[in-house]
Amino acid sequence: MAEEKKTEKAAKNTYTKDQILLSEKYTKRRDLINALLEEDKEYTIDEVDAVMDKFLKGKVTG
Repeated sequence: MAEEKKTEKAAKNTYTKDQILLSEKYTKRRDLINALLEEDKEYTIDEVDAVMDKFLKGKVTG
């Protein structure tokens, strides 16, 4: 079963920050993505959406 999960995770496509910044899907969110994502890490589309969602739903303090 552990091998099954590894294979499933490996099957998901991952992208670098630069590839995500160039995608049409995130054209209107480039500044946000540039600020939130790390340079040397790869992300799935679900991870990118989750990072943005968490940031946008965060509490405003001040």
